[in-house]
Amino acid sequence: MHEDVVVGAPLSMEDLDGAQRLARFAGKYVHDGCEVIEVRKVESDSLGGYAWSVRFLEAG
Repeated sequence: MHEDVVVGAPLSMEDLDGAQRLARFAGKYVHDGCEVIEVRKVESDSLGGYAWSVRFLEAG
């Protein structure tokens, strides 16, 4: 399992429920042959004060 921390995702991500956020990130990661299994909000030093932790499996 791998994890990315995505900073700068659109603020509209806040308006989505967990399944919708998972689907949104899954659509981006599928191009690299990866399967997203979890998306959660985490604290960050970024301007917005938060980021998204994306946990995924690489196809193999």
